Amino acid sequence: MPKKQYLRGLLLSPGQAYAQKLILLELLAVKRQLATYLDLQEQLEQENVLLRDAEYVKSHVGISTETLYRLQRDGHICIARRVHNKRYYRDVDVERLRQHYRGL
Repeated sequence: MPKKQYLRGLLLSPGQAYAQKLILLELLAVKRQLATYLDLQEQLEQENVLLRDAEYVKSHVGISTETLYRLQRDGHICIARRVHNKRYYRDVDVERLRQHYRGL
C-alpha cells in the first residue's frame, strides 16, 4: 500500500488546523484555571483566609452583578468557596481586582 494512501485520513485541511489550534488554546486556558483553583483550595485549607461575599465585592469595587460574572469568567477573580449558593471571594483577590479595575 503506498504511503500517501495509508495516511490520507490524517491530512489536515487549513480549517481543521485552525480548529485544533482553538481547541488547544481553550484547553490551556482551562488548565490555567484549574491550577489556580487547586492552588486556591490548598491555601484555604492551610490558612485562615478572610472571605468576602459577592455583595461586598460589587459594592467595594463598584461593579454590577453582570460585570462580576464577566470578570470571573475571564479569570480576573476566582470563587474561593460556595456555601448555600452564595459565592465568597478572598479579600486579597478583591483588593487586587479593585486596583486593577479602577486603575489604581
